[in-house]
This record gives sequence, C-alpha cells and structure tokens, in this order.
Amino acid sequence: MRSTRIWTRTVTAVTVMAIALAGIVVTAAPAQAATYTGLLPAGSKLYPGDSLTSANGQYRLVMQGDGNLVEYGIGNVVLWASNTANKPGAVAVARMDGYLVLTMNGGIFAKWGPNGYASKGFSVEPDGSMRTTDTAGVVRWQLTAFQNRVPAGTVLKAGTTLRSDASTARVLTMQADGNLVLYVNGRAAWSTKTYRNPGAWTAVQTDGNLVVYRADGRAIWSTRTYRAGGGQLLVQVDGNVVLYGKAGTRSWSSKPVTTLLWPVVSSTISGRYGDDRGAGHVPRYHQGTDAAVKTGTPVYSSGPGTVTKTVANDPSYGNYVVVTYGVTTVLTAHLSVIEVSTGQVVGAEQEIAKSGNTGQSTGPHVHVETRVSGTLQDPLTVLRFR
Repeated sequence: MRSTRIWTRTVTAVTVMAIALAGIVVTAAPAQAATYTGLLPAGSKLYPGDSLTSANGQYRLVMQGDGNLVEYGIGNVVLWASNTANKPGAVAVARMDGYLVLTMNGGIFAKWGPNGYASKGFSVEPDGSMRTTDTAGVVRWQLTAFQNRVPAGTVLKAGTTLRSDASTARVLTMQADGNLVLYVNGRAAWSTKTYRNPGAWTAVQTDGNLVVYRADGRAIWSTRTYRAGGGQLLVQVDGNVVLYGKAGTRSWSSKPVTTLLWPVVSSTISGRYGDDRGAGHVPRYHQGTDAAVKTGTPVYSSGPGTVTKTVANDPSYGNYVVVTYGVTTVLTAHLSVIEVSTGQVVGAEQEIAKSGNTGQSTGPHVHVETRVSGTLQDPLTVLRFR
C-alpha cells in the first residue's frame, strides 16, 4: 500500500466570518471569462474574472479583478479567500510542480501546497474542499473549507455535503440516490428515506419548508413548515440538523433538541437582565444576568458547541468566552481562567473556564449574556439551571 502524506490547512467558521467582514469586493467578470469545472489542469491559469467550480456547481473559486482569490459556497457565502485584494490584475496558476500560486507582473506573491511532484491539477470538490493531486490521482495537499449552513432560497444538489465543522464527524449529504442523509462518525444517524430517486435535490424554501424534490419536480418529502418563513438550515456540532424560520426560531430538527444549560452549578442571581445600573455605566441597562459564585468555580459549556471568541483582559468584561450553539451564543465574562481556544468544538457540559473578578466587576461572579440570531435575550429565558 502506498504511503501518502496529505498537507492540510483548515479554515474554520470563525475565519469565514472574518473574511466576509473584511470587505471583499466582487468585480465584474470580463466578457470572455473562462469557467473550469471540477479541475484546473496543471499548467493552467485563472485570469481576472475566471472561475473554477465543483462538479455539482455548488462551490466556486473566483479570481477576482482586485487580486483576491475567493471561494464561494451555496448562497454566495464566502468560505475562503487569499486576502490579496490589493493586487489588481493578479493571476492564479496551478503549476506543474504542485504549487498553486498567485502572480503579478511576473512575480509570485502567494503560494500554497508542497511541490516536487508531477501535478494533475487543482480541484474544487463537491464538499467545498480544494486540493492538488499528482498524475496518479493521489491527493498531495488539501485546503479544507467547509459550509455548515445554507440560507433560504438555495438548494442542495446531488453530491453536495454540509459539515458542522472542519472535521468529518457530522456530515449532511444529498446523495446521488436521492436520499438526504446525516452521517455522525461515519454512520447514518438520520435520513429522509428518499433513496431510489436519482437526480433528486433538496430545497431550503423561502416559505420555511425543507423539501426533497424528485428529478421531475415532484415533492417526495418535506418538513411541512411552510408557515415559518425563510431562515436557514444548519448542521450543528451536537449532531442535529436544524431548520430555523424567518424569526430565527427553530421550526424543525432531525432529533429532539435539548435545552441549553446555565454555565455554573448555582441558581443564585446577583444581577438581572435589563437592570438599570445607573448613570455612568456603559451600557446603562444590564445586557446579561449575573451568577453569584466565588472565584475558581467551574464554568461549563451549555451544550455541544463551538468556541467563537476568547478574549483576555477586556476593560469591561475582563476575561471572557463566547460559545455558539446553532443560532444561539452564550458569553461568560469576568473569568479568572480561560480553558478553551477559538475554533475549538466543545462537548456537553465541558469545563471551559473558571469564574473570577476580572474587568469592570465589583465582586466575584460570572456575567452571562445570550444572543439568538444576533439579538440579545434574557439568559433566564434561554438557559435552564443545572
């Protein structure tokens, strides 16, 4: 058996958000822009406006006129970018020696992957990942960009996969046989049972319904949530597929949803959401709820989620952690110790920190803040005491 070393770079969901906010400018493609499908053969180039799409057409890599090489996912979500928007006229080259490079005026200013082998080319795969292979078809380097959610008004075509995170532990696949299947650790955990329908696809509809359509356009399965309004479909790290409606509320899920838990083992509250803290406080009205616990008390995750921010020594919050659970985020602040890192996937009831008295705090406690679809909500209406 041949031993193959695959070089992998992972782009997390947090990175995707940062790129999307960085102000990527999409420039108009020239009239004769070239589009490659599946593979950019070794020795080929992407000029400004050219693109490389996955075989199922759901993911595309675009060489933009501003010099940025960008991969877009379903619904034009930015999955990866070279962050080279200050290089107008740049060209991407899949070199014969295995490197993917960006060039301008004859000089190379960015490159990815190992070299030293005869390359077949650079490809965009049906799951959104990008890779180089040698002439024998062996993967030599891979850039793992993933998509864990799709907005209303989009479809999942045959061969398309969504993943909860950079791993392959939780994968939702629209199979070629017409079955929409959630795999957890390689085993089917849920499906629409619509196999024997080759050519079928799944629509995340703007009316709030998730529907599997046969190749002839006939609906063969749905969530029957057509009154929920268009939201998004999300593959979560708790192994659940959840459909959210227009208001950001859960309208359907592949398995029952467990309530998120209060971050400490205590129900003693020292400050409530919306309390008027008096003039001079910014913000004046309390944005969270305070758990009165002594310094060093374990702070736990509220369920399976992804750490989306860790900050030390913030003037107001002190040390704090933000964990995302589907469309809900839970912030815990004034911590003495942070025990997780940004991008880390945490399990149910995993210890993530210890309470403290850091930042703008008048005594030991944990400040708890919750947002649902970006909107502040009273933590006591979102979280359940342990």
